[in-house]
Amino acid sequence: MDFTPDPSHEVLVYCLTRDHDLADAVEGRVSRALAFFYNDAARLHQAVVLRRPDLVLVDTGAIRQEYGDAGLGPVVAFLRERAPAARIAVRPVPGTEWLIQAEAGERVELLPADREACVDAVAVLCGAP
Repeated sequence: MDFTPDPSHEVLVYCLTRDHDLADAVEGRVSRALAFFYNDAARLHQAVVLRRPDLVLVDTGAIRQEYGDAGLGPVVAFLRERAPAARIAVRPVPGTEWLIQAEAGERVELLPADREACVDAVAVLCGAP
């Protein structure tokens, strides 16, 4: 699915992350987007039920460690079910890219693990130059 942000409205972005520096950097960079940040999947789920986003950033560092990599699958499945038009982007923990792609599936945008490169990629997804 090709996603081209409509310049006439702000892109609604939900971010699941516990990385405060990532959240601050994304918020400072995505001027054409309205970004909301959640530190656990339950809060993200509540937000998606209330209003469907255009883009969801899932930072795998926010998936609880007791769930391991298997925690990403249910999050992505829920997003696909409840917000089928939303673009899903995943930031992996360094070195787990191949696991993430296998767990999240084909229709997921794999972002760089590096914080700065991830912020740049999110900005591009939101229509920033």
